[in-house]
Amino acid sequence: MSTPTGADGAALRGARAARGWSQSGAARALRALAEERGGPDASAASLKTQLSRWENGHARPEPEYRALLAELYGRSAEELGLASAPPGVPDGRERLRGALAAAAAVDDGVAAQWAAQLAAARSIDDELGAAGSAGVAAALVAQLTTTLRHTAAPTRRPALADVLSGAAALAGRHALDEDDHDAAWGHLDTAAAAAREAGSSVLVVAALVGRAEVLREIGDAPAAAALLDDPAWEAMWTSLPAGGCALLDAARAVALAAAGEEDAARLALARRPIDAARPEWVDIEWADVHHRHGQALLELGDPAAAARLGSALAAGPRSARTRAGVHADLARALAHDDPDGAAGHAREARALALRIGARRLTARLDRTGGRP
Repeated sequence: MSTPTGADGAALRGARAARGWSQSGAARALRALAEERGGPDASAASLKTQLSRWENGHARPEPEYRALLAELYGRSAEELGLASAPPGVPDGRERLRGALAAAAAVDDGVAAQWAAQLAAARSIDDELGAAGSAGVAAALVAQLTTTLRHTAAPTRRPALADVLSGAAALAGRHALDEDDHDAAWGHLDTAAAAAREAGSSVLVVAALVGRAEVLREIGDAPAAAALLDDPAWEAMWTSLPAGGCALLDAARAVALAAAGEEDAARLALARRPIDAARPEWVDIEWADVHHRHGQALLELGDPAAAARLGSALAAGPRSARTRAGVHADLARALAHDDPDGAAGHAREARALALRIGARRLTARLDRTGGRP
């Protein structure tokens, strides 16, 4: 049984290790216990970050989490080093006052600087992926989550939520690149919630499409299709630009095709001509709409898939991530009729994936020996 160790987090690390849990596993268990006890609402991805901070002595759990941690590990607060705040550590009231004051000090200038940081991170991400922008995205998500949580003025919240949604969606892409679907889901869930608070149908679509991709990749294509067809979102689509509708239809088609719903997938593809409108915002690449059409056709075994994927490349993908994905899918599409061409696309996909740190794609190529 562990002895009290103060606030350095060693006792918490030891208690987790004794259960044989990773931080992700402990975060999921803590989230489930919080739901069962009617405790605080936080995603497993957020709790994983918090656990890391608690275990490294960078922060102390709030009182409600101290009780949950004690129950989770079957140890007393004293044994976990959580019995009382060490000398010099502010109590809950003082911490809250400080956090509220810090959030209230965020003016339009600060919010604009955070938006500029996000724009810069996206630009770097286009070329370097997580290797160049993961730190900025993670820092923005952490800072904006804390700031938004402690922003009391309703009129100040939408602008902060707008930037948080974009930053969390970018962090979700990084997690998906790293093949961490649990973390990707958590970030994209944050992005969706922030987008709703920002009142942005465009950002809601971006987050939903990302979450649907996560569901499809873990083998639950029907859930992905259902998420994108949820009538709860219908009220927001009236303000959605035509390009956003095209992206939504394309994402639905991919999910439906993966779920074996061929007729519904083809209906989604035919609902709006591919070149009817171009996206009007930075979060979405027009080449990505073409790419998703090609993915749906590939899932359906349609010979037209290669031509549509070629159109995605011709559209000039802005990001290395999109280019890598298109090349990888072209390798699949051309494998039977043009093996040499397929091999060339596989090499391009691997080179780009290595550059941006996309383990998910390199693992997929490794499993097939570089073949589709």
